[in-house]
Amino acid sequence: MKKTLLVAALFATIFAGCKKDNDEDFHVSFSVNGTNKSYTGHVFAHKESVSGFTTLVINGSSSATSYDDYLGIYLDNYPAGASFATGEYNDAGTTYSLLTTYENSGSEYEAGQSTAEDAVTYGVTITNHFKINITQLNAETIRGTFSGDYYPGGNVRAAGKIAITNGEFYAKFQ
Repeated sequence: MKKTLLVAALFATIFAGCKKDNDEDFHVSFSVNGTNKSYTGHVFAHKESVSGFTTLVINGSSSATSYDDYLGIYLDNYPAGASFATGEYNDAGTTYSLLTTYENSGSEYEAGQSTAEDAVTYGVTITNHFKINITQLNAETIRGTFSGDYYPGGNVRAAGKIAITNGEFYAKFQ
């Protein structure tokens, strides 16, 4: 009887601790001008360090071959070299670089530091500056939120700005 209980307890522990990756809810979801969009087919994060500088990429798309329908976020710690941690990063930061691209059916929209710098140069007011908030970061996954105004091709003087709100990501590092 003890042996049966021990084996049952062992299996219960193993099954409780083993969760398949596809059981996870990896996603990049957001609203574009109030319309919901969600990527679950191909979602990943990638982190790479070279000579003390680290690049972090989060990507969501429908499939691994979807080149015209995706959202990507790029964050690196240049020029300061500080480690990434949970917290907020925005397009006004000076100790890191933050960029993002949303591509939908061949139309590309960008936000981030270079867009914010162009807005200052051209006297354009960005109503909702791009920001991300990393709420969970470990060796295996990253989770957080994001929002901001995205401009066609990153051109703050072009018509067709879109507002991305309610952004949320949960991705596994690859």
